[in-house]
Amino acid sequence: LTIFLCALPYWDGHSKCLRLCLVEQWRRPATHAPRLEQQQQQQQQQQQAPSYLVLWLFRWLLFRISLGAGLIKIRGSSCWTQKTCLHYHFETQPLPSATSFLFHFLPQLWQSRMVDVDLWVQLYTSWFVLLPTWIPGVPVAVNNASRTVARVGGCIQAGFMVGILLSGNFSFLNHLTIIPALACFDDAYLRSVLPRFAHLFSHSQQQQPQRRTIVSRNLLIDLPLLLYIGYLSSPVISNLLQLNGTRQVMNTSFDPFRLVNTYGAFGSVGEKRYEPIVQISDDGVKWRELEFPCKPGNVTRTPCFCAPYHYRLDWNIWFLGFKPHKAYLQRRESWLFRLLEKLLALEDSHATSNTATPRPWLDLLDMTTRQMLQSQYYHVKRAPRYAKVDMFHYKMAAPLHRILYQQLTTSGKQQAIWWKRQFEESLVPPVEVVDGKLALARPSSR
Repeated sequence: LTIFLCALPYWDGHSKCLRLCLVEQWRRPATHAPRLEQQQQQQQQQQQAPSYLVLWLFRWLLFRISLGAGLIKIRGSSCWTQKTCLHYHFETQPLPSATSFLFHFLPQLWQSRMVDVDLWVQLYTSWFVLLPTWIPGVPVAVNNASRTVARVGGCIQAGFMVGILLSGNFSFLNHLTIIPALACFDDAYLRSVLPRFAHLFSHSQQQQPQRRTIVSRNLLIDLPLLLYIGYLSSPVISNLLQLNGTRQVMNTSFDPFRLVNTYGAFGSVGEKRYEPIVQISDDGVKWRELEFPCKPGNVTRTPCFCAPYHYRLDWNIWFLGFKPHKAYLQRRESWLFRLLEKLLALEDSHATSNTATPRPWLDLLDMTTRQMLQSQYYHVKRAPRYAKVDMFHYKMAAPLHRILYQQLTTSGKQQAIWWKRQFEESLVPPVEVVDGKLALARPSSR
């Protein structure tokens, strides 16, 4: 929790990881075996099904993630109701991959139908995952029908996440969302679709329904957890339904431990992509652009595919692309000034004699940029004199198949053009370090 709270100012997505970890701690049956009986107890655990209530909490998490994302879309930008968001989303998303160039150039009619699928999955099929997979005392036919609908809901949600994975880089968000979807699948279903791994699924809700009772030795632990999560879910439900008279908020917690949260993404979608380009210079005349690991920069560089890895700096700098750019720079993205100061500083003020790697923040930059800075500047005891940041308007140059065909026909001799760009405005004018602090570059010194 401490690590999460430290990372929170930079990215709210860690709350989902924290929530999954909490529920997972209660998924396994409670054990109190002494060390001498540990091996025997482990064998018994293999034959004991996990808590039904806790498995349902996984699905409750999945439901809130999916429904919250759907509601924030229809209540946010009008492009979702007008079916036009995907006309430009694949181009303006945080970190486009090479496959994003395939999706962006699809016919707009197809993209509009993809919006329909998006809203259908998140607003309607998300309810399927709440259905119980087994109810005591209910006819077998009813249990089978409820179980089948829950399985279908889990398949749809997991499949939808896989589709998003293929369209761009969204860190580990989609991978994490697939995990609670697995709670919709009972052992009998998993054995049928994964026969080679049937030995891993030793419990079957279909073959052993008489053993699945609500009253169990873990009830004293599971029931208080269920009641506590239900209590913490009250403001989340009010937020989803807008019962408090305010607009729905996304990626927000309502309890101090951030155990039950509200989620959502892309309630609004930018129609144009504006990219901040960081540059350094020795004389204020010739400027050299610095590359980040994954964000667009050099128009000939092949887009990366990094998910589930999370390039934090690449993700955060994307927010500067929203207008007004300077307003975002002064508020949530003011860290960029600190980065410029580090680039121009001859000595790293945070480095110590025990630091294994001098200037560890260089790892946040692309490998070629890091090597250039080290070999031409820091290893020879010098630093760039000036730095600046300009905003450029980026557009995808061509569909993926056309770019690949060009590379094949030229045998790689001609660099493919992935992006077209045009200068938009100066975000940070030329600056230099004066008396250890960042300041505007003096005209006389350039």
